[in-house]
Amino acid sequence: MRKIITFLGVQAKKTTYSFEGVNYNGEVFAEALHQFCTYDSMLVCVTSEAKKKTFPILEKLEDERIEAIDIPNGETTEEMWETFKAITDRVNENDNVIFDITHGLRSLPFLVFLFAAYLKAAKDVTIEAIYYGAWELGFSNNGIAPVINLSEFVSMLDWITATDQFTQTGDAQRLARLLNPDGKASNITKKAATTLSEVSLATLLCQPLQLATKAQSLESDLLKAQEQLQLTAPPFEMLRQRITDTFGNFISDFQKDTKKALESQFRLIIWYQNNNRLIEAMTLAREWLINAVTYRLGLPFTLKISTREKLIARAISGLEMVSRDDLTVEELNEYGRIIYDTWTEKDNLIQLWNFLQPVRNGLDHAGHQDGAMSISKIVKTANEKIKPLLINLAITWELENCY
Repeated sequence: MRKIITFLGVQAKKTTYSFEGVNYNGEVFAEALHQFCTYDSMLVCVTSEAKKKTFPILEKLEDERIEAIDIPNGETTEEMWETFKAITDRVNENDNVIFDITHGLRSLPFLVFLFAAYLKAAKDVTIEAIYYGAWELGFSNNGIAPVINLSEFVSMLDWITATDQFTQTGDAQRLARLLNPDGKASNITKKAATTLSEVSLATLLCQPLQLATKAQSLESDLLKAQEQLQLTAPPFEMLRQRITDTFGNFISDFQKDTKKALESQFRLIIWYQNNNRLIEAMTLAREWLINAVTYRLGLPFTLKISTREKLIARAISGLEMVSRDDLTVEELNEYGRIIYDTWTEKDNLIQLWNFLQPVRNGLDHAGHQDGAMSISKIVKTANEKIKPLLINLAITWELENCY
């Protein structure tokens, strides 16, 4: 259903409004709206005084679709909330809404943009337009007042919200849809949307190696798209910078520079954890620890993953078993012995592995274990034990620029 939500003040002034090259007359702007807009319902918000003085102008139209909605004067925040409820209660899921902010109190334009944002998010409403009949501009335009559509500025909220969601969760679906809403965007903008989706998937699925590769083209693809979005999304430059500042931290290449790649992955672990993405944080923390120990032992990253798991993970777990007297030092593999004999930080490494393994397993197995850790214990251990130990080892191993 298409609904017009308009506001009336207490004064009427016969004005000629110009909309899409055609002139329409009205003592209040809603009269002009009635002429050039098709609608199913016109909700006219009126104070008690406006209902007496200006609503009769619309009553003369004898249109059953026009309905007066009583609202307070808006002298307090409580009264503004009353107006909010009066309006939002009359808008249904999936309605199409046109707002008119020409008349009424000067605080209304601010409130209308909040109404629009709320209705879009809470009721999946389509905001078709936010009209302002700029009657005051008619003085310098031969008495013809232009009709300005401000709905484009509501989309700023969409861009801000989508960018915030991406930089905090890694989910870029909403942002990609804004770049390519109908699938008919230019090749440049479509490419940027595709890159965002690929980076998003790599982040959501905890695939840091693919993320490190996909993120390399993110900045350049967004910069190219920005040139085409200058008119339709002016705030995009600042949002683009925020995106590239966040995800540029995760670009790396283990083959070319293992140390920098370890630093990049560590930043991703901290980003996951700071944004309450503990499954990804703990999953990656285990892999990072194995990679870091491999690097500290002077072994190449080109080792097969199965080999690193067999040699390095077994060395670390062996050290932890020695600490529990479940294994003797002599039973450690070659790399376990090296760590045990020469690393002063071995106790921190053992302690970290001791905390990390049960948390990581509990999360990755979705609690389907006998004696599974409680959620509160998982969170407390991750934040108060694992994170500080990870940071301590990163400092000890001189991995700068990690966080």
